[in-house]
This record gives sequence, C-alpha cells and structure tokens, in this order.
Amino acid sequence: MNSVDTAYQAAIELADTLKRMNKSQIEELTTVIRKSNRIFVAGAGRSLLMLKGFAMRLMHIGFEVYVVGDVTTPAFLSGDLLLLASASGETNSLISNASKAKDFDGMVTTLTVFEQSTLANLSDKVVRIPAYTDKLPASQENKKGILPGGSTFEEAVLVLGDTLIVELAKENKIDTDKAFIKHANLE
Repeated sequence: MNSVDTAYQAAIELADTLKRMNKSQIEELTTVIRKSNRIFVAGAGRSLLMLKGFAMRLMHIGFEVYVVGDVTTPAFLSGDLLLLASASGETNSLISNASKAKDFDGMVTTLTVFEQSTLANLSDKVVRIPAYTDKLPASQENKKGILPGGSTFEEAVLVLGDTLIVELAKENKIDTDKAFIKHANLE
C-alpha cells in the first residue's frame, strides 16, 4: 500500500469514528462553549496540539480563549470553561486541572474515548470519541485502524474542532473568510 492509499484508508476510518459520535454530546459542547465567559484548553502531547488549533480558530471568530500553561494565560474564574482532550481520561496533569477548575466553580468538558474515566467523572460534560484504543480488547467497536497509536482520536479532536468553528461562526453571523483578519501576522 502506498502513502496515498494509506491516507485514503485513514480518512475512511476517521470518518467512521466521527459518524459514530453522539450528536447530543456535541450539541451540549457547542452550548457550553457559547455560554462560557472564557475558554481554557488543556491536553498532553498530540491531543494538546489539536486543542491549540481549536483555540486558535475560536480566537479567530471572537471567543476569549487560552491554553493552560502558557505564560500569558490568566487565572481561571467562575463561569469559565476548561476543555480537555485525553483519550484515556486518566492523564494526571489534566485530572489536577479539572479538580482545580471545579474548585473555582468553572465548567469542565472532556473529549475522551472513556466515558467512565477519572476525567469524565470530574467533568460536567463529556464528548466520547469512539476511536480505537489499545487499552481495550479488539472488538467490532474497537477495531485497530491503519494509523499508529492514538492518531484517530487526535485527528477526530482536530476535525471536530474545525466543524464546531463552522457552526459557531454561522450562529454568530461571522464570515469565516473574514475571521482570518485576526490571524497572527508576526510569523
């Protein structure tokens, strides 16, 4: 199989994962984003990279958004949203972040494979991404795909974020072509 065929197969598998997501969970996430004072995103590794992309797009369409751990990130306050991405739902640093956010009377939403994880249990809202995980036995629901590791989960986070931007921009009557006026220009 060549790289083009592999990419095509990966796209099919990603589409299948996205199609199996719970639409009401995604609608709840959209509502929480809309109602939040500010949005803070956190993850680890590639999951964090996908959420940084989402944070950038949220900024482009006018949301006040921060990446946890950046030196310019302000204090988390009541009415803020902490959006987490963790396939396992057991990332220690994110569990700590979620606990603190709850102490500050904020909302916590987690994107995860495991709806019964520690992070999911700490969260007000959970969006399950039914991607392959090696933490469960292989099954009809948990089929290993062509991509390595948690790639399908991470890519689903990225695509989900971009599609939420389309919906949020439309609701706020923001032309996404014009939203890029806020794109970084000191690159």
